[in-house]
Amino acid sequence: MIQPVGRYSVRVLGRTVQDGGMLWMVSSLSEIGFRIGGARYLKMTLRSDDSVKDPARENQRPRYAVLVETDVVMDHRMKQEEETITVFESSTPWGTEVRFRKLSECTQSLLAIQEIQTDGWIEPLEEQGIRIEFIGDSITCGYGVEGKNGQETFTTATENAGKSYAGLITDWMGSMSMLTCFSGHGIVSGYTDDPEKRNVSELVPPYYEKVGRNGFELPSGRTVTEISWDFSAWQPEKILINLGTNDQSWCQEREPRKEMYMKQYKEFLKMVRKNNPDAMILCVLGIMGTGLNEYMVHAVNEYRAETGDTRIHSMTLQEQDAARDGYGSDFHPNMKTQERLAEKIQAFIQNT
Repeated sequence: MIQPVGRYSVRVLGRTVQDGGMLWMVSSLSEIGFRIGGARYLKMTLRSDDSVKDPARENQRPRYAVLVETDVVMDHRMKQEEETITVFESSTPWGTEVRFRKLSECTQSLLAIQEIQTDGWIEPLEEQGIRIEFIGDSITCGYGVEGKNGQETFTTATENAGKSYAGLITDWMGSMSMLTCFSGHGIVSGYTDDPEKRNVSELVPPYYEKVGRNGFELPSGRTVTEISWDFSAWQPEKILINLGTNDQSWCQEREPRKEMYMKQYKEFLKMVRKNNPDAMILCVLGIMGTGLNEYMVHAVNEYRAETGDTRIHSMTLQEQDAARDGYGSDFHPNMKTQERLAEKIQAFIQNT
């Protein structure tokens, strides 16, 4: 999609929203990309949500990266409500490709690009590669991927969507991707540390048709959770769904609960298909627990039989091997595991 940021037009990927004269980056790995030329300098003014005002929310502050060509030249978390960054300064005019990426997830914090400042010209990057949507939870968000061990707790300082399997596949394939993912969320239950308490406040289906999930009031007074996502503006060619890890914390080994997951998974597939009529849908599960693998597969098979939709496939995964590869924060996949996962899923995407 091509959208304005101030007086410039840029290529925009991911779920974003224009509000208050700014482009709010909502989803993990949401991105703007442009080519710049004849420029001696490039600066960008950013705006954060209210997470930077609260010391208790230091671990939730928005994280971003700036890439020049393929090199990451900045990787920061915002500390102030408004910040101006200098991407480059040069004594002579030059040109390059620039991409700005949001690395942290929408449930934690938001940031906006308020203004681009340069003495050169800017044009949006071309749309190229296949369009892929990744729908998932913390694994897709890159939760704790840069953590040193499983005992570390959450912070956006170690969450990096660019190093999740989805981000790696995006770069390896040169694809245009959208990450619709929320840590702790599931199909019938979000993560719960008490199996007797179903977590119905953290489910993906209620938020899939919204721009995102976050209660921060934008300048207009709206929240991204109140704004419907315009599916017609960006249609993926392939959709990868990786959901069920958090559901397992509630389902446990209780058959009625697993069957509820299967039934609701099938209903979610109908919602995804309604909004993306032409995409190939690929379903995976198992990297952080295999307890619901067969129920995910049954849901896909039942959906296919019920609807006649043949453009859907499933693949089960083996659980991460911590003895071999270690853990990221809170026992999430670290970089080694995410890379192994990316290799398997990339092959799945390319072969279906």
